[in-house]
Parts: sequence; structure tokens; C-alpha cells
Amino acid sequence: MRKYLFLFMIFIIAGQVVLAIEASGDYNINASATWYDGDYRTDFNDILNIDLYLLEIAGSELQYSFTVTDPLLDLLEDRNPSYLTRKLYLRHRFDDFLLTVGRQPVSWSFGSLLNPVDFTPGSVIADRESSGKYTDALELYVPLNWNSGFSIVTSYPGGFSTDFNKMKFGVRGRFGVEGYDLTVNYVQEPHSLRNPFFPRERVGLTIKGDLKDMGIYAAFGHYFDEILDSSNSFLLGIDYSYELSYQTRLAMQLEYLGLGSNRLIPVLGPFYFMNGKGDRLDLLCASLGYPLDDFSSITLMTMLNLDGSRIYISPIYRNTLANNIDFTLSGQFFSGGEDGFTALSTGFSYSF
Repeated sequence: MRKYLFLFMIFIIAGQVVLAIEASGDYNINASATWYDGDYRTDFNDILNIDLYLLEIAGSELQYSFTVTDPLLDLLEDRNPSYLTRKLYLRHRFDDFLLTVGRQPVSWSFGSLLNPVDFTPGSVIADRESSGKYTDALELYVPLNWNSGFSIVTSYPGGFSTDFNKMKFGVRGRFGVEGYDLTVNYVQEPHSLRNPFFPRERVGLTIKGDLKDMGIYAAFGHYFDEILDSSNSFLLGIDYSYELSYQTRLAMQLEYLGLGSNRLIPVLGPFYFMNGKGDRLDLLCASLGYPLDDFSSITLMTMLNLDGSRIYISPIYRNTLANNIDFTLSGQFFSGGEDGFTALSTGFSYSF
């Protein structure tokens, strides 16, 4: 995003205290048409994202970011727009650790298209964020060295509360080992908000590194269940870029996801429809990106349920126009028995 919608600063006591207001954001307009089960549906939406950097005082910073959904449509129809606070937190840098309190993004992404061991399952899938990424939380982060650290997160998915039964807890360690990035985490969902379709406790392990010219990564998750059988998840992935010319590289990513129970479907996020009819899911996912020039690119994303019941294909064309405007044209094709659909979407995004 391009910054500086406005900038306001006050320096006090020889630069030790800085009060600043800096803003950036983007405005998106999207239209889509979907065909499914013999029906036809059109949708139009607009989204406004604003990021405010409010102040920095003696090692503390305050940030506020929010999203307004359909501000133009609601204005035309005289309705109250939908509002979501993405960030409203105070962060202070101590000598040995970093403390963040308030509404904040919490995600343990590691570059994969899918992530079975994230803090919130399905919060970030193939670079697509959901509202589950943002939560009221307290995070303590202790850096060990430049590529290692340790973090503890206590959050309240339903909003801050004095009831500890509503608290979600997570701990994560990240370590650099022989050129590889290794993480270990544990998450416990709150008692009162327990999802009946997802186990309450889980441990996760990820590893990522390079093997010659190829990037490789893997994840393993074990999900404890007090009533039903416990289950596991596995993720294996590779990413590779091939130089077509001096300025053009073809980017490829391929990964396999195995879920031992269909109760783990929240891991798929918006792609929940790729779940088959059996109790187990084996999914193959691939992404291929080709830059047409310095301003435009084509991406093809595919998903295949290995039981042969479901396939998803999505080509995406992106073009950066003048005046900070991006144009996107995408298609979606999903075949899954009676649940198939075809969709065409287009949109403009203006960054400031």
C-alpha cells in the first residue's frame, strides 16, 4: 500500500517523545457472477481498508486499522455499513521482549498455500485473510537471536472478558537449525466457545528450508479429542522458480495436505467445499505464476481431492494501472457432484 494520506508529527524533549498520525489504505470494488445448480447470481461489493499509525512514545506504539464493508452500497441504500476493527493495539518494546495488547493479527504462516497448524485454522489460506486472523489478545514475544524467538498468546475470540473459560491460549517457538526454519506450537481453544467440529487441543510442527534450488517445507499437527479419536494432519510442499529470461521467472508451488478426520475441515477456510464424503481428506494443491511484464501477471491455482470427487481451478489476471489502481480478473470452476459452480469476478483496487 502507498502511504501518507496525511502525516502529522510533534517532537518533544529532543526527539524522545513522538506523536504521529500516519495513514494508508486501499479501496476495492468487486463484481461477480456465479452459476450453480441451474441458478444464476450476481454480487457487487466494495471494501475500504484504513491503517492508522497513531503514536510512538518512548518505545511504545499505538496502531488502529479497520475495514468497512459496502460503504458505497450502504450509503446509496441508507443503511449502516458493516465495520470490523482489525488492529487496535498498544505495543511496547522492552529491553528483552516485546509486549502487544489489544486487537491484533495473530497468524503463524510459513509460506504455504494451506496451513493445518495455524493459531486459528483457515485464517490465512493462499494469501487470503479471514476475520479469524484478528483477535483481542495479549502477546509476549521474546527474541532469542536473529532467526529464533519464543511467543505466548492469550486471546479472547469473542472479545475481552474476565472469564478465563473464554480464553484461548497458544505458545510457539521458532528456531534456526542448520539452515532450516523450525517451529513448534501448542494451542488450546476456549471451553465456552469450543467448536464441536474441531478438537480443543493441538500441537503443531513446521519445517522450511532449501534443497539446492528448490524450497521445501512440511507441517505436522496432532489434535487431541476428549470424546472422539484423536487425529493428525500432514503437509508436504515445494516451491520453485524457473528463469525464463533475464527479467522473467516462472513461480511454482505444489503441496499435499492430508487430514485424518473431516472434523478438521476448518483448516481449509474458504475452500471448505473441497472436503469429500469420506472421513479422511487427501488434497493436492498447486499454484503457477507467470509475469507477463513489469505490471501484469497470470496465476493459475488448482485443488484436487485425491478421491477423485472434487476439483477446483482458478485462473487470475492482475494488472497494475496508472494512479495506484490495480485491476483483477479471475475465474473459478468447481466440480463436485451436485455442488459444482462456475464464477467470474472482476475488481479494481485503489491504494493510497
